[in-house]
Amino acid sequence: MKTTNIKLAIRSIRKNKVHSGISILGLGIGLGCIMLLALLYIHDTSFDRFIPQHKNVYRITRGNSCQTAYPLAEMLNDENPLVDKTFRYYQKAEIEIKKGSNEIVADERCAFADASMFDVLGIEFKVGVPCASRTEIVISEKMARKYFAKQNAIGKELLVRLNEDFIPLTVCGVYTNFPSNSTLAPEFVADVELSGEALGFSQKMFGDFNKGYDAFKNWDRSLFYTYVRLLPDAKPAELPQFLEKYKMLTSNEKRREMDFGLQAVKDIYLKSDNLGGSFYSRLGNAKDLKYYLGIALLILLIAVINYIFLTRAKIESRLKEIGSQKALGASQSVLGKQIVMESNIVALLSLIPALGVITLGIPFVNKTMNQTINLDEILMWKTGLVFIATVLLTGTLSGIFIASGTIQIPSVLLLKGKKSATPKTTVWNSAILSVHFTIFIVLISSVFTLQKQLHFALTNFKGINPENVLVFELNSDELSKQYQYIENEVDKIPGVLVSAGSSFIPPFNNFLPLSLADKNGEKIRFDGLIMGKGMIELLEIDVIDGETFGDYNPENRSIIFNESAAKQYNLKAGELFSGLRVGAIVKDFNAHSLRDLIQPMAIIQQHPEKMRLFVIKTNGLNNASILTSVTEIFKTISPDKIVNSYMLTDQINQFYTQEQNQAQLISAFSLLAILLSVMGLLGMTLISITRKTKEIGVRKVNGAKISEVMVMLNIDLVKWVVVAIVIATPLAFYVMNKWLESFAYKTTLSWWIFALSGLLALGITLLTVSWQSWRAATRNPVEALRYE
Repeated sequence: MKTTNIKLAIRSIRKNKVHSGISILGLGIGLGCIMLLALLYIHDTSFDRFIPQHKNVYRITRGNSCQTAYPLAEMLNDENPLVDKTFRYYQKAEIEIKKGSNEIVADERCAFADASMFDVLGIEFKVGVPCASRTEIVISEKMARKYFAKQNAIGKELLVRLNEDFIPLTVCGVYTNFPSNSTLAPEFVADVELSGEALGFSQKMFGDFNKGYDAFKNWDRSLFYTYVRLLPDAKPAELPQFLEKYKMLTSNEKRREMDFGLQAVKDIYLKSDNLGGSFYSRLGNAKDLKYYLGIALLILLIAVINYIFLTRAKIESRLKEIGSQKALGASQSVLGKQIVMESNIVALLSLIPALGVITLGIPFVNKTMNQTINLDEILMWKTGLVFIATVLLTGTLSGIFIASGTIQIPSVLLLKGKKSATPKTTVWNSAILSVHFTIFIVLISSVFTLQKQLHFALTNFKGINPENVLVFELNSDELSKQYQYIENEVDKIPGVLVSAGSSFIPPFNNFLPLSLADKNGEKIRFDGLIMGKGMIELLEIDVIDGETFGDYNPENRSIIFNESAAKQYNLKAGELFSGLRVGAIVKDFNAHSLRDLIQPMAIIQQHPEKMRLFVIKTNGLNNASILTSVTEIFKTISPDKIVNSYMLTDQINQFYTQEQNQAQLISAFSLLAILLSVMGLLGMTLISITRKTKEIGVRKVNGAKISEVMVMLNIDLVKWVVVAIVIATPLAFYVMNKWLESFAYKTTLSWWIFALSGLLALGITLLTVSWQSWRAATRNPVEALRYE
C-alpha cells in the first residue's frame, strides 16, 4: 500500500507541474529560512561548550566589567583551595610584523596569556609547547602557513612591534586553530608578562596626561580577563565570597564597593551585554537572535499556509477523482494516507531549494552578523535531526490539515466536484491572507524606518562637520616629536584647508571620564576630550564665549567646557575651575554616537609633541592625492611604520554597523515575504477562480465585460489587504517606536513610511491577482458552463 501511495503521489506531482513547482519552491524558502536561523541558534548557543569541563570554567567579573587586575589570578592560585587552574588574558587589536628585510605587515589578534590557557580551554598543539619566557611566542596553524608556508615554524623568529621597536620572538609552538564557536580567538599568543610592552604603547594615546603605572602590581587598573577552572567538587557560589577580601586592595573608594562575580564561559557569548570591557571576545546578541528566529518562524508559517492554499486549490480540481476512489471503496484512512504521503514527498523535495537558501544564506549571515558559521555544521547530528524533524513535521501536519477537509466529504458531492451542499464563506482563508500582508507591511515599514534612522544618524551630528576630515595616526615617537614639521609641510599641500593635532577626535565610541574638583573640593566627573590647538576650528565647533586653545603653555593651561557643563555648573570664560582657567565655552556637540545624550564635557589641551592623531580638513577635491602626499611625509620621518589613516565619516559609519546589518537582514526577509505573499495570493486566486468558474461563465453569457469580471474577482482579495494595512500600521508604529528608543537623537516616524508600505502591498496584490483574473475572464464561457 505504501508503494502505491508513493506512486500515486509522484504521479499527482508530475501531473500538476506548475502547482507542484510553486509549492516546492515556496515551502523550500520557508524551510530554508527556519533551518538557516536554527543553524545560527545552534551555533550561537554552542560557544565555548567545546572546553573540557566547561561547566567548571568561569570568567571573573567585578562590578559591571569583565576585566580584573593582573595580580588576582596569581593570588587565587596560591590561596584558594577551590581553584584548579587560572589564566590571565590581554589582547592587542593590531600588531606589526617585519617580513624579510623591510616589508612590514599588520596582523590581528595578538594575545598575552599564561601558559595554562591552552590546558583550561582544551586547545592542543600540533607541534611545540606554550611560551615559557618573554622571548617566545606561539602561533596558530593559520599563521604558521601564512608566515612559514610549509617550513617547520619551530625555532624561527618573528620580528613583532609591540611598542616602539621590533622585538625578536622565537616560535616555540604551533597550536590548532581555535574553534569557530570560541569567544577567544587569538592568532598569536605571547607570555603574559610581555603585555607590559603593549600596555605601555596603548597609554601613549594620553600623551602629556599619561599618569604611568605598573599594571602588574596595581589593583586599581583592571585590564585583564581572569579565567578560573574550579575543582570538580567545588561550589561556585563560594568563590565570590572568598574574593571579598581582595576588594580592599584597591585605593579607589568606589572600586571597593564593586563586588566580584563569576560568569560561566557558556554564557559569555550571549550574556555579556551588561558587562563592559569585552574588547577581546567575540560576542553575540541574544535579543537579536530571538528577533530573527521569530521572523524566520513567521516566514515558515507563511510558507506552510501558502503550501496548504496551493494544495487545496489543486485538490479542488481533483474532487471528482477523489470521489471516484471513494465510490470504488477507498476508505478515509487510505485517502488520508495518500494525501499525507504526497505532502511529505513535496516537503522532502522542498529540501532542494531549502539547501540553496542555506548555502547562499550562510555567507550572507556571516558577513552581516559577523558570524563564523560553516557548512560543516550542517553535517552535525544535532543539526541533521532538527532538519529532518522540521521537514517531516511540516509535511505531516500540512497533509493532515489538507486531508481533513476533503476525505470526510460524501462521495456524491465529490463526484459533482463540490465540497459542500451549501456554499461556504472563505473568511478564514481571507483572514489568513491578511496575516500574510500584515507581516509583510511590518517588515517593509521596519526597513524604511531603519534606513531613515541610519541616514539621520550619519548626517545629523550636532555641532560638528565631519565632511572631508582625514585622520592620520601618529603611531611612533618620531612622528609625535616631529608634529610641528609635519603640520608645516602638510599645510603646503594643495587642497588642505587646515590641520591640527589631537589625542581623541569626536565623535568616537568610548567615553573618556575626566574628574575635576569644584570650589568645594568635590570631584565632578565630565565627559572628557584631549585636543590640540586648532582642532575646535577644524571641526567647526561654534564658540559661545572666550577663545579656544592657543600655543601650548604648561605653566598657563586652560580648559574648555561645552554649554551643558557651563549651564549645570555656572561656568564662564575667564574664570578658574579646578585650578585651570576656563578658556572658552563651546556649543554642545555630539562627541559619541546618536545613541548617547550630550553630557557636560571638559576639553583639555595636549602637548604638541605628544599627539596621537594628526587631522586634516580638505576641500574634498583631491583627497586621494593629499593622502599620498601625507603618507610620503610620514614615511620620510618613520620609514618602518605603517601609515594608518581614515576618513572621519568612515569612523561614524562604524558606529551603526549593527543597525546596517539589521537593515540588510530584514530587507532579505522582506524580499522572501514578498515572494511568499505572491505565492499565497496565487493560491487564494486559484481557489477563488475555481469556485467561481460557472459564475464567471454565466456573467459573460449575460454580457459582463472582462473588466467587470476582473473587478469581481479582485475586490474580495483586495479588501483583505486593506484590512492588513489597518492592522499592520499601528503594529509597525509600535515596534519601530520601541526600536528607536535606543537612540537619544532620532528621526520621526513619518506617515509616508506606512503609506508606502501599504501601497506596495496593494500594488503586489493587484499585479498578482489581476493576471490570474484576466486569464479567467478571457476564457471561453462555454468551457466555464461545462465546468460542472
